[in-house]
Amino acid sequence: MIKLLAVDDRPENLLALEGVLASPQYEVVSLRSGEDALRYLLLEDVSDLAVILMDVQMPGLNGFETVKLIKQRERCREIPVIFLTAISTSTEHVRQGYDAGSIDYLFKPIDPDLLRLKVDAFAKLHRYHRQIIEQGDMLRRRALELEQSNRRFAEADALLKLQNERLESMVEERTLELRETNEKLRRSQERFRKMFMSNPCLMAIRRLSDMACIDVNESWLRMTGFGPDTMPAPSEALRFASDAPDEAVRCGERTVRNAKIKYATRSNEWRDGLLSTELIELDGEKCLLEVVVDVTENVRFEKEMSRLAELNLIGEMAAGIAHEIRNPMTTIRGFLQLSQSSPGRMEKEHVDMMLEELDRANGIITEYLSLAKNKQTVMVPRPLNRLVESLLPLIHAEAMVSGKHVQIEYGECPDIPLDEKEIRQLVLNMTLNGLESMSPGGVLRIRTGTDDGEVVLTIADQGHGIREDDLEKLGRPFFTTKENGTGLGLAVCYSIAARHGATIRVTSGPEGTTFDIRFPLPIR
Repeated sequence: MIKLLAVDDRPENLLALEGVLASPQYEVVSLRSGEDALRYLLLEDVSDLAVILMDVQMPGLNGFETVKLIKQRERCREIPVIFLTAISTSTEHVRQGYDAGSIDYLFKPIDPDLLRLKVDAFAKLHRYHRQIIEQGDMLRRRALELEQSNRRFAEADALLKLQNERLESMVEERTLELRETNEKLRRSQERFRKMFMSNPCLMAIRRLSDMACIDVNESWLRMTGFGPDTMPAPSEALRFASDAPDEAVRCGERTVRNAKIKYATRSNEWRDGLLSTELIELDGEKCLLEVVVDVTENVRFEKEMSRLAELNLIGEMAAGIAHEIRNPMTTIRGFLQLSQSSPGRMEKEHVDMMLEELDRANGIITEYLSLAKNKQTVMVPRPLNRLVESLLPLIHAEAMVSGKHVQIEYGECPDIPLDEKEIRQLVLNMTLNGLESMSPGGVLRIRTGTDDGEVVLTIADQGHGIREDDLEKLGRPFFTTKENGTGLGLAVCYSIAARHGATIRVTSGPEGTTFDIRFPLPIR
C-alpha cells in the first residue's frame, strides 16, 4: 500500500490531514516533529512512500531544516515534499521552501479538494514509477533465462560433436551409444523448439546468406501478423532508434544487444522494442536469431508522464499569458484596421464586440493562473454550431486583414456538454493558428458534424504542413514552430479538450494541416 507522511507538531492538524486524505488506496503516517520524520526515514522502508506533507513552523528542527537533511540522504532524496504553513507566507519563505527541496508550497487553511488532487497525482506517478521498475526487473529475468537456455543448447551441441568423433573409430561397438546420442539430440532440439515457440519475446530465425526468414515463434506472429512466408526484409521491418547502424549489423555479421528499434506490423503500425541478435547454426547453415522485447506500453507511459510534468509547468510561467491574450488583441486590431480603412463612425455592434473581447482577455489571464490547478469546467448542453457561428465575425475580420478566406460547413450536431468560454478559446486558438500558417489567398475550412458516435469539429488550413518529427510533439507546453511563439496555445487547446473528454487527431502534408476535435456524445 502507498504511504503518505504527514509531519506537524499540532495533533489537530494531523487529525485534519488524516480525515482529508483518508482512502483505502494509501496509508497516512503522522509524526509530530522533524526529528521523528528523520528517524522514520532512516529506519523504515520508504519504497512505498509517495509524498511528504511538511509543516514549516515546528519546535526543534523546523520544516526547512528537516527537508534539507532529508534531501542529503540518497534513499529518500527523490521523495516529493509539499510544505504546509499558516504563518510563513511571504515570498522569501516560499523561495526558501523551494530552495530546501520542496516541489510545492501551500498556505493554510488548505482547500481539501486541492490537497487530495495533488496527493492523488503524486500517488499515481509513484505507481507508474514502481511499475516501470518491476517491468525492468521482469525483462532482466527473462533475458537471463534466455541466456541460460542458449548455454544449455550450446553444451548439448558440444556433446553431440564429441560423440560423432568417437563414432568414426567405434561404429560397430558404439551403435547403441549412437542411438542414445541421437535421442539426446532429438530431445534437445525438441526443447529448443518448445522454448522458441512458447517464449513471450518475439523471436525469428533468418538465413544469414540472404536474410530470408526461416521461422518465427507464436509471439512474433501474434504481435506482427507476419509469418515466415510473408516476413519483409529487415530494412523494411526494422528501424533503429539511434544513428544508422553499420552494414555489418544490417547484414547480421555483427550482433547487437537491447538496441532500441521500431518494428512494423502487418497493419502498418510501428511499435517500440529492444532488439538482440545472435548468430546460430541450424542444420549446418549459419542463421541469425532475432529476439525483440516489446516495450511499446513502457514508451507510452514515459511519454505520458513527461507530458503531465510539462503541463504542470504552464501555471508557473508568466510569459505564457502574453500568448493567451494575443488572439483577442489581434481581433480588436483587425476591427480597428477595418474602421481606419472605412472613414466614419464605428458601429456600436463592433465597439461592443471589442469590449467583449477585452473582457474575455482579462478572463483568460485569470483562468490561466489556475490552469495548473485542475480547474473545474462548467458543462452545459449547448449546440456546437451556434457557438462556432458566434465566432465567425471575429475569424472573418482576421482573415480579411491578412488577405485570406474562411469557408464554413455546418453539419447536423446534437447538443453536447460544453464550457462556452473554453470552447471559444479552443476554436479561436486553432483558427488563428491556421490563418497564421497560410500565405495570402489561402482558404481556412471549418466543418462540423457527427461521425462514429462522436461530434466532430474539423479545422483545415492550406499552410505548408507540419514535419513528421514535430507531429508527436504537438500539445506539449513550450513547443512551437513559430519564430515568436511561446508554445502555449496548442497546449491550452489539448488541456481544454481533455477536460471535455475530447480527443484531437492531426493529419498533415504539403497541402496543409487538418485538426479533428472529436467530442463524445452523452450516454442516454
